[in-house]
Amino acid sequence: MSASFERWLTASENQRLAQLSVPARREEFIACRYALRWLLARDVRQIGQFPLEAPHGRGPRLDTRHPLSHLLHLSLSHSNGYIACAVSSQPVGIDIEILARQPRSTWHERAALACTDHERAELSTIADDEQRHRRFMQWWSLKEAWFKRAQTGVDLALLPRLACVQGDAIPLPRALAEHARCWTTRTPEGHAALLSVCSQIPDMRCELQDDAQLRWLCAGSFGYAMA
Repeated sequence: MSASFERWLTASENQRLAQLSVPARREEFIACRYALRWLLARDVRQIGQFPLEAPHGRGPRLDTRHPLSHLLHLSLSHSNGYIACAVSSQPVGIDIEILARQPRSTWHERAALACTDHERAELSTIADDEQRHRRFMQWWSLKEAWFKRAQTGVDLALLPRLACVQGDAIPLPRALAEHARCWTTRTPEGHAALLSVCSQIPDMRCELQDDAQLRWLCAGSFGYAMA
């Protein structure tokens, strides 16, 4: 795959790739772009027929000259050597988080950056550090997926106002149109992993294709609200 990537990466993708100096990040970039093409083509011989654009600060999209460019929406994510990609008929956001490293900041600092008052209060009731970190990262992943669906990039001013609520517990006046689903697993290395997908479809139909065979377990459906 990587040996022939120059034949199918577009000019804008090559520009993005040239900005990445860390080998692992370059490999993840190429792998994500290949995986998206495979989802679109379903045939490795046809991946060149699906040119992708890589606009600065935005997610991937089909070249506007492609006949399906206005019909399909794309999203991708990568974390610690794992990648996740999504193709949908509706705007979609996907995020994968592999919890392979200890956080550099305290949970108070992370919560102040990314959590609502209610979410911070819930974190304070969790005594176990690992469980608290996983709960925070679940919210982080859900919020990342929301911003990716919106194609805006993470807004640090909006981030602590965006609430994630499981099930149908969101007060209607504050509810947003987007919905999400989350899955959890552990990698062969023993690291916890999270996968979140966001869409405007309440009962979205998700067809997981897991080449890594991680055996994802559904962690529930979520809604969003502005706190």
